[in-house]
Amino acid sequence: MPRSRQRHLFPAPLPRIALFLCLLAGVPALAQERGKVVEIVDGDTVRVQDGREIRTVRLIGIDAPERSHPSRTKEFQADEAAVFLASLCDGKTVLMERGDEDTDRYGRLLRYLFLPPPDGRLVNREMVLHGYARTYRRFPFSREAEFIEAEEQARREGKGIWREGGMAEVRWVREKGTPAVEILPLTGENFAVVCGGMVKSGVVRNDLGKVTQEIFRLRAENSDSDFERAAREAGFLPIAVAGARSAGGPEGSSSPPVSSPPASSPLPQGVVSWEEAHRHVGREITVEGTLVRIYRGKKALFMNFHPNWKKYITVVVLGKDIRRFPSDPETFYKGKTVRVVGKVTLYNGRPEILIRSPDAITIME
Repeated sequence: MPRSRQRHLFPAPLPRIALFLCLLAGVPALAQERGKVVEIVDGDTVRVQDGREIRTVRLIGIDAPERSHPSRTKEFQADEAAVFLASLCDGKTVLMERGDEDTDRYGRLLRYLFLPPPDGRLVNREMVLHGYARTYRRFPFSREAEFIEAEEQARREGKGIWREGGMAEVRWVREKGTPAVEILPLTGENFAVVCGGMVKSGVVRNDLGKVTQEIFRLRAENSDSDFERAAREAGFLPIAVAGARSAGGPEGSSSPPVSSPPASSPLPQGVVSWEEAHRHVGREITVEGTLVRIYRGKKALFMNFHPNWKKYITVVVLGKDIRRFPSDPETFYKGKTVRVVGKVTLYNGRPEILIRSPDAITIME
């Protein structure tokens, strides 16, 4: 058989010098799946280019604070975790080792990432060791004991999310005004779960965790105007209505008053609230709201009026157009009430308005 064809039928052996460097650095010799890190999504997720294809990779065995999630607000140390991960591997060609499963339910590759020789550090473990991620114990994995030991060391040293014994995170959450969930004891073994002026009574002890997570998720995913409807569909009632219906509660007991958010001023004719903009797909509109999240990706700038970017409108500026906008748009626009003019379209099922010029976005005084 011709030699040229033989070379295609049999994989080339790993060069001896590369094998030696891998062993010297502690990198498994079989972890020869390679890719260049081209984007840091958050502290436990990256985008890796392997040849012509770019894949999302979820780091095995760790859980870092969420920087962008439709069901939760940005978590404590989320930006710091992403920055630290970027300092480790952004722009580098890393070695990837597969775990027990190839992908998760979202189609992301599940991998251990190793820095290239002669460094060879395991990126997943470094995130835990420096306090920027917890060990993810929901599913067993081969390096779990190693990661737990690294987490205990980070706790002892008060690094990252473990600063001040965890009290730094508690203060941060309170300062952010995260909606509180109250659990009130009722007669017998029943409880009431209260959040944002809505209540579900008659909850048994075994269901408290499930009901609490449900109402917290609904509060995070929905605007103020949509929250009551979503909570009603989940079996919650406004406190005033629930109070009128309830009977037989402990004498003298009452739920603490929870005020609804103040009604916003009516918008001028022809201006659409950000809460309603996603209902105008295919139309050119003027939308108004306060920008609460701005994220610069590799190819675009994303501006959001609500953390739930899957449901509510996103204002998008493509990378090639960002130079036309203020030099630091993240600081310039965040927290400002703006009006944006553009056509509402869907991108992968998510509503957005694409703008090309700063003339399309006006800061309201």
